[in-house]
Amino acid sequence: MSGSERREKIVKILKSLIKPVSGSYLSKVLDVSRQVIVSDVALIRASGIDIISTPKGYVLNEEECESHLIKTIACKHSKECIEDELNSIVDEGATVMNVIVEHSVYGQLTGNLHLSSRRDIRGFIKKLEEDTVNPLSQLTDGVHLHTIKCDKEEALENVMRSLKEKGYLL
Repeated sequence: MSGSERREKIVKILKSLIKPVSGSYLSKVLDVSRQVIVSDVALIRASGIDIISTPKGYVLNEEECESHLIKTIACKHSKECIEDELNSIVDEGATVMNVIVEHSVYGQLTGNLHLSSRRDIRGFIKKLEEDTVNPLSQLTDGVHLHTIKCDKEEALENVMRSLKEKGYLL
């Protein structure tokens, strides 16, 4: 299989799956090294296809999708409330696409998350704890933005209500 055929296959796989796809999975399926996949993804991005790297793998950026509501919300809370905040969002049927902070030196910093279930959140929290790193929101005293995606206006309203009730919404 040529490199261009492999890259077409990567895009086809990403389009067919809803969840992020790990580089290891792609390397097994396509019988190449993980580094070849990383290079292929870079070439695919250079061709204009927007692929996002998340802690769980690669996903096509579908923020423009008309069937979903996309909203950026501002929140503030301590590090200890991260899991509760994220659960409050996904429990209402939304996906947490990212976290964004405005840093005084670096400008806007974005971390792609793509969390849509409590299982996803447990994995994210476990990684935060195991790697003993601070979340982006700690750079800005807990102030941060999330881009969230949901299918229904009602879900979005419920997310906003829940976060407001808990005091997380700015």
